[in-house]
Amino acid sequence: MKKVLVTGATGYIGRRVVGLLSRMESVEVLTLSRDIAKAAKLMPYNNVEHIGAEEWGRVRDFQPDVVLHLATFSTSGDNEEIIEKLVMSNIMYGTQLLNALQECRNMLFVNVGSFAEYRLGLKEGFRDAYLYTATKSAFRHVVDYYADKCGFRYVTAVPYTVYGGVDTGKKLIDYMVESIDAEESVKMTKGEQILDFVHVDDVARFFAAMVEYSDEVESRREFHLGTCVGTKVRDLADIIGKQSGRKLNIEWGGREYRPLDVMHAVAPQDEYLNRFWKAEITIEEGVKEKLKSK
Repeated sequence: MKKVLVTGATGYIGRRVVGLLSRMESVEVLTLSRDIAKAAKLMPYNNVEHIGAEEWGRVRDFQPDVVLHLATFSTSGDNEEIIEKLVMSNIMYGTQLLNALQECRNMLFVNVGSFAEYRLGLKEGFRDAYLYTATKSAFRHVVDYYADKCGFRYVTAVPYTVYGGVDTGKKLIDYMVESIDAEESVKMTKGEQILDFVHVDDVARFFAAMVEYSDEVESRREFHLGTCVGTKVRDLADIIGKQSGRKLNIEWGGREYRPLDVMHAVAPQDEYLNRFWKAEITIEEGVKEKLKSK
């Protein structure tokens, strides 16, 4: 029986990951959730147990083989009111988690970064676009410390522009779809960004693959989760318009770019990653699905 610990299980990606894990044989899942009732309602699976977000004693007793650390607080803002939440959610909570897992020397810890940590491209290294991504970059050093101290293996997943399905927060594609035949235009930037749009179901499959192949995955790998195909934001609007056969009411240039906006972010080809996972859903297929659910 492979034991899997999941944080952020009620989130956009997390609940899909747990759904996949629930269908895997010989897998036992424990989720850490701030709202146990919500977690149980969203994920009422026989092989999944939900406990409180900071029940560290239960975490120690569980002794997971794989940890999927999906919990995060994501925002493009950096105002005074959210600084504490960013640090507490993205650095403090993960550090408390690792501290509780110190005896799990044989585990695989799967951390999650962001493509916006590489605002100027991978060759330039960490040049964060947001305070949010700066906290994600900082937490990597914490993982390094505990991995060196305790001897466990870890990898970092870097999802690119995730879309698809239903989320509590709207994605770029959601605003575009809502603009179809809208009376009032949706204000957007000039739309010159070239991004790698990867479907949420593909991203969820990656984390399930890390569980399935956990014994084979090399430590300290960084996996960039994308289609390896860049699409200009304006071109995405054209794809939506063509597939819907209707007009998008978008005011291009109605909003300014953020001060450190990412203008080009496309996942690199990775033959090693392709042993375990590869994105399968094209942007055209993802748009078609999104339009059906409108």
